[in-house]
Amino acid sequence: MTSRERFSLLVIDEQSDRCNVMPLITSHAATVSGIPLKRYYTDGQAMAEAQIIAIEKYRHDAISIFSEVGIIAEALGSEFIYPDDDLPVLKTPVLNKSSITSIKIPDPKSDGRLPLYLEAIDYTYKAVGDRIPILAYVPAPFTTGMMLAEPEKFLIATIKNSHQVKEIMEICLQAAIEFSYEIIDAGGLPIIVDPLASASVISPKTYKEFAWFYEKKLIDFLHRYDLDVILHICGDTTPIIDLLPETKADLISIDQVDLSLIRDKIGGKMRLIGNFDTSLLTFGDSSIIIEKTQEMVKEGMKNAKGYIAATGCEVPIKTPEENVKAFITAAKEAGLIWQEIKKETLPLSSE
Repeated sequence: MTSRERFSLLVIDEQSDRCNVMPLITSHAATVSGIPLKRYYTDGQAMAEAQIIAIEKYRHDAISIFSEVGIIAEALGSEFIYPDDDLPVLKTPVLNKSSITSIKIPDPKSDGRLPLYLEAIDYTYKAVGDRIPILAYVPAPFTTGMMLAEPEKFLIATIKNSHQVKEIMEICLQAAIEFSYEIIDAGGLPIIVDPLASASVISPKTYKEFAWFYEKKLIDFLHRYDLDVILHICGDTTPIIDLLPETKADLISIDQVDLSLIRDKIGGKMRLIGNFDTSLLTFGDSSIIIEKTQEMVKEGMKNAKGYIAATGCEVPIKTPEENVKAFITAAKEAGLIWQEIKKETLPLSSE
C-alpha cells in the first residue's frame, strides 16, 4: 500500500494496513540531504530535492514543503535576515515603515519566496505525487499578523485596538487564501500552521476572537475544494481543546498536550496527529525513543476518527538520523500491530 493510498483511506474512515507515519520533517531535510540550509529555504528545486532524499532515506508517509512561518509576512513586505546556518529571522516588520492601507496582497507566483514553495511542490508532485502526499505548510492569519508588526505591540493591540488587528487579519487571510489556491493547483495539500496562536502564547479569549475565527474562514475556503484540512498548533492547546473541532478542520496536529486527554475530549470529531516530544527525539537514545513511540501509537490508535503518528512539532534541524529512523520504524511496527488488534476487536456484522 502506498502512502497516498494509506492517507486516502484514513480520510474516508476506512481501514488500512497500518497508521500513517508523518513526522514533521521540514528543514531537517536539508541536514539529511547535505544541502546547505540557506540554499534549502531560498531555492525551490533544492527544497524539493532535499525532501525527496529525506523520504527515500526514512520511508515516512508525507513530503513536507516548509521552512519557517514568515513566508507570507515576507511577501507582504516584512524584512527578514537570511542566516547561512539558521532559518530566516524577522528584521523589520512591514508596519514599522508602512500603513495598513498600503499593504498589498502578494502574488504567490512572483512575490517573496512564495514562488519557490510552488516550485518545490510542483517538482515533488511530479516526482512522487502519485505515491506520497505533498503537504504544504501555510501560516495561518494570526501567526502571519504577528510578523507584520512588532509582536509585543501586536499583542497589546488585540486588547487596545482590536479593530486595527482585525484589519490586519483580513489582509493575512486573503494572502493565505491566494497562496493556498496556488498550492492546490501545483499539487499540494495545504496544512494550516498557527504556532503563535498556541495557549502557550495567547489566552483562550484572544485565540477565539483573533485566531480561531480566521483559521475557520481559511478552512472554510479549503473545504470548497473538497479537501480534508489539517490544522497544526504548537505548544499547549489544552485550554482551547473544545474550540478545535469548531475550526472545522478534519485533522488536528497536536504538540504539548496529553494525547489521551485530547482523544477523550474531541477524538470522536477529529482525526488526531502527533505528538512525539521533539526534544526527546533529538537528545534521547534509540531505546527510549522506541519505547515512547510505541506507547504513543497505542494511545493514538484508540482514537475513533483515526490517527497519524507524528512529532509534536517540526523535527529539529540537527536531529541525529538514527533517532528519526528509530521513531519511524517503531511507529510503523506499532501501527501495524495495533491496526490488527483493532480489526480483531471490531463488532461482528449483524448481517
